[in-house]
Amino acid sequence: MTLLDFIRITRANIILLVVGIIVGGLLGYGVTLVQPKTYAATSSGYVTLGKGDDSTNGSAGDILSGDAAAQSKAKAYLPLITSAPVAQKIAGTTKTNLDAASIPGHLSASVEDGSTLLRVQATADSPEDAVELANASLKATADTVNDIDGSQSVRVIPLDDAQKPGSPIAPSLKKYVLLGALAGLVVVYIVVFMRRFMDVRVRTTSDLEEATGVGVLGVLPKTNALDQNRFLEDQADHQSEESLRQLRTNLRFVSVDQPPRSIIVTSPNPGEGKSTVTASLAHAFAKAGQPTVLIDADLRRPTIAKIFGIDNGVGLSQILSGQVGIEDAIQRFRESELYVIPAGRIPPNPSELLGSAKMRKLVEELSQEYLVLIDVPPLLPVTDGSLLSTGVDGAILVTKVGATRKDQTEGAMSMINKVKGTVLGTVMNMAPSKGIGSQYYGFGYGGYRSEYKSYYGHSAKEATSVQEKS
Repeated sequence: MTLLDFIRITRANIILLVVGIIVGGLLGYGVTLVQPKTYAATSSGYVTLGKGDDSTNGSAGDILSGDAAAQSKAKAYLPLITSAPVAQKIAGTTKTNLDAASIPGHLSASVEDGSTLLRVQATADSPEDAVELANASLKATADTVNDIDGSQSVRVIPLDDAQKPGSPIAPSLKKYVLLGALAGLVVVYIVVFMRRFMDVRVRTTSDLEEATGVGVLGVLPKTNALDQNRFLEDQADHQSEESLRQLRTNLRFVSVDQPPRSIIVTSPNPGEGKSTVTASLAHAFAKAGQPTVLIDADLRRPTIAKIFGIDNGVGLSQILSGQVGIEDAIQRFRESELYVIPAGRIPPNPSELLGSAKMRKLVEELSQEYLVLIDVPPLLPVTDGSLLSTGVDGAILVTKVGATRKDQTEGAMSMINKVKGTVLGTVMNMAPSKGIGSQYYGFGYGGYRSEYKSYYGHSAKEATSVQEKS
């Protein structure tokens, strides 16, 4: 985890972090409301030595500073303020609800350096009790000292009576709100990091490169331009167009000495948008002047014909079964350099047709004059894609941000590697537009196994979104 990773995680979860701070602060405020209030009052007096009115002789400064003996006495008798005898006297002379045993815990005292000035702070559950304890403690201390000395030589003369406090000293509202906000922030960070480190979904280019061991050719955003096939009308937004151009450029330079002429586009699972990626990439190559043939080899759930709005009655399945020739099935898309071979009728044996020598020969012949892009079924549900990977120059693996699992990506790579196929690179599809290619995206966990059923013939339900069909 680097500093940059921490910043990215913080930016991606800034709203959650702010909510955590606010909730924590409110909880801290709530704690202060339910806790008992504590009030404090302070009284002060000075210690003198002598009898009768002798203690009043001299200036006020002399009295406050006292002689060395008075200062020594003041410090020596300081512990008496919290002693049991003083507490007994206070309990007997005040109306406080505190008993003698608990009074010492509510008193604290100090002597000013270089003087005989004694300060006593008393705490209680009410302002009145705090004032009464503070004032009574000075008198009780003097009486206890004289009882110990057996004389009346020590006097504690009040200087400043305790004043009724206007607000409690505890609990501290500021302290609890700040601690609550900090606790909320820490809790959210813990949750975020736990979800991040325990997350099994592919969310960043680093995740994808680590799982596959190959480079990322491009990151395509989730936009209406791709989802609604607006790219066919040259109505794609700038971000989509730039992402497709980058993908096209990276694919051209993936092998400078031997540029790939035939490429399959697949994905680990259904619903990851491989068909839309194949169609948009083929259209991008054709716009650049590259003669391109797009073959719909997904003979289980064909999508290409619907994307381009062409007839799917005659296509690849009829070519491979020998019913028609290439010229009867291939369709030029408008007046562009893009030619499309739809899937045709769905056969009962897709794997046998796609793995046949005729399919290899078809790809080999077309790749002499065209760049051939082939949309094939997902790798994990069926073997069609891995069979075709051996008859082309390479494969592109499409994953969906926040949906494809890392182990699924590894499994798809393993299937191609086992048959000695070549993966040219990967594509991250349907990425959030903000922070594309570098951002940690939001969390979302969805089921995927149910989508396999239609490939095994267990369900005939069609997907409603063109981009999520595979």
